[in-house]
Amino acid sequence: MAASDANADKRRHQRVNVAKTVRAKSGDEEREGLVRDISAGGAALEIEADWEDGAFAEVDIDDLVSVSGHVTRTFDDGFAIEFDLDEEEEDRLLSEVMDMHSATNMEEE
Repeated sequence: MAASDANADKRRHQRVNVAKTVRAKSGDEEREGLVRDISAGGAALEIEADWEDGAFAEVDIDDLVSVSGHVTRTFDDGFAIEFDLDEEEEDRLLSEVMDMHSATNMEEE
């Protein structure tokens, strides 16, 4: 099994590729970028920032959600964030993410 397959198996929620602008803030530093993909539990963000794993961040995803969380990993052009959501907030975001996924699939057909 490839490493990416193993990571996908660990995820609780389906990830959806999106093209949304995002503003993220950690401490006094604020950056803008794009959402690479999102799930009810977190997102991968294309943002030029040198934030370390574990850093607290607030993110505002255009037309979707404003939420806080912690950086879980970094990569060359951004980082992944795990959202700090209660069960109700997670369910609401999951519904919105699945609506986006359905809309994207309909556009592709």
